Amino acid sequence: MFKSGLGGKLTLKLDDAELGVLSQLFEQMAELLEHPESEAGTDPLAKMLNMSGSTQISEDPALARLFPDGYPGDEHASADFRRFTEQDLRAQKLAALATVRDSLIDWSGKCSITAQQAQHWLKALNDLRLVLGTRLEITDEVETDFEADEPGIHLYNYLTYLQGTLIDALT
Repeated sequence: MFKSGLGGKLTLKLDDAELGVLSQLFEQMAELLEHPESEAGTDPLAKMLNMSGSTQISEDPALARLFPDGYPGDEHASADFRRFTEQDLRAQKLAALATVRDSLIDWSGKCSITAQQAQHWLKALNDLRLVLGTRLEITDEVETDFEADEPGIHLYNYLTYLQGTLIDALT
């Protein structure tokens, strides 16, 4: 869990089981976000200006949740919004994940987290919760009846708790 110390210093303490689960989740999240670009048929100017992104919302509900429709009522505006923003947003999410994953390498049970790393942790944890919540079909509109022992709910609650300790440590 995250704790704040003197001078605003943040520390993260995880046991081996937590480290294993988080490392695996962050690795899976990176795999979900990595998306090979097709070089064939790409307009070089569009690529240089970062305008060669997808214009379609993902069929994967989790990716659609991470990269929502910018203009649900306007198909053309939505396509343009996605083409101009999704690649940068994807790169930002991957950069946050890389920072978080790097902080877990050579783990010794506890580490200090800078303010910038804390922001990356917040982004990565939030994205994990969005993906897991989507996979578990957790929504604001429908109250789902989950089994008390369902591992996915325990994991979702753990990520929520971890994110909460980080927010508390930052405030």
